[in-house]
Amino acid sequence: MAKQTWLLLVTALGLGAVQACSDSDNPTYPPASAGSGGRAGAGGHSAAAGHAGTQAVAGSTNGEAGESPSDAGAGGEAEPGNAGAMNGGSGGNTPNAGSGGTATSAGSGGTATNAGSGGTSPNAGSGGTATNGGSGGTSPNAGNGGVGGSGGTSPSGGSAGVGGAGTTFTLQTTTLGQVISTASGRSLYVFNTDTAANGATPPVSTCSGGCLGNWPVYYGNPVSVPPGLSASDFSSFDRGSGVMQSTYKGWPLYTYYQDNAVGDVIGEDLGPHKWYTVKLPFTTPGATTFTLQTTTLGKVISTATGHSLYFFKSDTVGTSSTPPTSACTAGCLGTWPIYYGNPISVPLGLLASDFGSFDRGSGVMQSTYKGWPLYTYTPDNAVGDVIGEDVGHLWYTAKSPFVVP
Repeated sequence: MAKQTWLLLVTALGLGAVQACSDSDNPTYPPASAGSGGRAGAGGHSAAAGHAGTQAVAGSTNGEAGESPSDAGAGGEAEPGNAGAMNGGSGGNTPNAGSGGTATSAGSGGTATNAGSGGTSPNAGSGGTATNGGSGGTSPNAGNGGVGGSGGTSPSGGSAGVGGAGTTFTLQTTTLGQVISTASGRSLYVFNTDTAANGATPPVSTCSGGCLGNWPVYYGNPVSVPPGLSASDFSSFDRGSGVMQSTYKGWPLYTYYQDNAVGDVIGEDLGPHKWYTVKLPFTTPGATTFTLQTTTLGKVISTATGHSLYFFKSDTVGTSSTPPTSACTAGCLGTWPIYYGNPISVPLGLLASDFGSFDRGSGVMQSTYKGWPLYTYTPDNAVGDVIGEDVGHLWYTAKSPFVVP
């Protein structure tokens, strides 16, 4: 068809004038700027031809495919930088293109500065806004779930864990249960040699100097907490020289330097028996020196932190007039550490009168149950572990009801 006849047909169809050219032409073309109805970019192959429109002011849905790789965007009708589901176009690869593209300013389902779904631009997220984050965005300003949401990983969107960005304390699910954590999800700890605040009396931290290298203080300010926590349980105090530290129910809060990932609780029960995660429900460290844990062997009397307690059949049981004698000494104690719970505090189901203590020598104290010295077993790492049961046919858990094999 002659060039003139083709142009007349295009005009008759209402598609608008498009400059024709041959492959040998090399003219300078103005950028197309057609609106709704697919008025621009039909069949063109110039540097300015579009895939249903050549600018961000693109046609709504009706344009035909063009051949240009640089300015195409189909389906849009808004101005540059404000493209949404109807406003960005699909499949384009221009600087202002729409969904599925690689634009610097657009996505589908939102606006350029407020990002739509599936975008990969510096300002795009999915279903939310760039500064407030949508789900699935990959931009440096998009989060997953938005401010206060959960699971986001971007610098300005939701942070990992319950609560999201803007909460200075979070709740994390760990192997120990729900643990109160920092804004970034690192477990928080208390030190049971500290003194908790009491009324108007501030807390006293006994971790200083080199201790703080392993147990850095945590200061979350202002206090902002997720559901499940009460902001009134948190406070802070001045450690000296203006160094502030947060507290929970009066106890100074620390992190542990070896906890690298969200949910790590490597510092639990270190000291030994000095450092504890701030678990929910919260138990004041040392308030209950003996607990009852449900294990594969039944109810077992355990330490304050839930580690199973054992007795050694080679020991001599104590009586009302004679202290016990421990046959576990020297290297034996490396595998079977002694346990001393003081003052005696027991849960329902146990009698405090069944517990006692004795001096092993040189002031080293050890707890007893019904006259038997009590030990833990080093391979028992988790609450409820009973790995030491029947070792050598001499070591047994202190089960309740108590039976000597």
